[in-house]
Amino acid sequence: MANFNLASLPPSVLHKILSKVAKTSIWDFGCAKVAFPGFNAVGREDYFYKSADLIFLNDWIDQVNVVRTFRLKCYQLGNPEAIYLQGMYEYFILHLLDEGREKNHLVGERGCLLAKYIDGMMNLAFSVNHRGLVHNYPDFTREYVDWMYHMITS
Repeated sequence: MANFNLASLPPSVLHKILSKVAKTSIWDFGCAKVAFPGFNAVGREDYFYKSADLIFLNDWIDQVNVVRTFRLKCYQLGNPEAIYLQGMYEYFILHLLDEGREKNHLVGERGCLLAKYIDGMMNLAFSVNHRGLVHNYPDFTREYVDWMYHMITS
C-alpha cells in the first residue's frame, strides 16, 4: 500500500505544491505553512521566494499588505517575475521609462520569457534617442518579423 503522508514527500515536491498554492492565494499559502511543518520549512527558504510564480498571484483587497510583503521578499531575493512586475510598474505607472525597460531587459536575459517578449515588443514599437521616447512603428517586413523571433528565442 502506498504511503500518502505529506511528511514522506521530498522537499522538491513540497516546494512545487506550495508554489501552486501561493500562486493562487496568499491566504492559503499562509494556512498551508501553519498546517504542515514541511510546508513551513520550505516556505521559509530563500530559494522558494526566488522561484515563486507571481504573475497570477491574486491581490485581494484584504490581503494587500501580505501580498506586498511576499512580493517584496521575492524581489529582494532576485525572483525574475518580481523584477519583471516591478519593471512594468516603473514603466507604466511611475513613468520611469529607462528604469522599467532596463529591468525588463535584464530579467528577459535571465530567462523570463514574458519579460523577453515584452522587451522585444517595446523595442519594435519604440526607440529612445536624445529627444526622448519616439514612436518607431516600422513596416512589418519579413526582416522585422525574423528579428523579433530571434530576440524572443535567443
